[in-house]
Amino acid sequence: MWHAAFLLLAASLSVSLARPHLHPLSSEMVNHINKLNTTWKAGHNFHNVDYSYVRKLCGTMLKGPKLPVMVQYAGDVKLPKEFDARQQWPNCPTLKEIRDQGSCGSCWAFGAAEAISDRVCIHSNGKVNVEISSEDLLTCCDSCGMGCNGGYPSAAWDFWASEGLVSGGLYESHIGCRPYTIAPCEHHVNGSRPPCTGEGGDTPEGKWHSLLALCQLLEH
Repeated sequence: MWHAAFLLLAASLSVSLARPHLHPLSSEMVNHINKLNTTWKAGHNFHNVDYSYVRKLCGTMLKGPKLPVMVQYAGDVKLPKEFDARQQWPNCPTLKEIRDQGSCGSCWAFGAAEAISDRVCIHSNGKVNVEISSEDLLTCCDSCGMGCNGGYPSAAWDFWASEGLVSGGLYESHIGCRPYTIAPCEHHVNGSRPPCTGEGGDTPEGKWHSLLALCQLLEH
């Protein structure tokens, strides 16, 4: 027994020693990944930024409330070789939309709001097209996390189901009741937009969620 335990410990140490300790944003890390011959190619997407900025981009908090797990066995189902949701549901424009969260760690709210918008349209067979407001979710859900400093996607879905969300499009789109108020920025490259100042920071004030009923009446 002790012999087997020693072999297991030795194997674990050998794997640990074989794994290189490289800085995540270094050229050495990029080269190491590409030498592994994976199905994708690594590259540099960040220039002259601190690693703390990259970590703050991950605004989704994985620890917290969980969505119900649904396991369905579909061994006899033949999957297509390719599938494009934009072609499957062409009357749902939100499927083609790419939102910009700006300098705010609000990916948890964006992911939920975008998926909710898509599913409402798909469920209605394209009859209901509405952009669910990322800002309303970001600023009004106190149980979802810390706003621009990260949040829980599962809590975002619970908030939508229990409290509802108003409509709202992109920054300065003037679409819906509450469009996004944080300006887009250049996340990874030099472009025409201002550079991002770093994810996180101050969350916009949530003061319009009480207009939910009024907005719904106006939309219908």
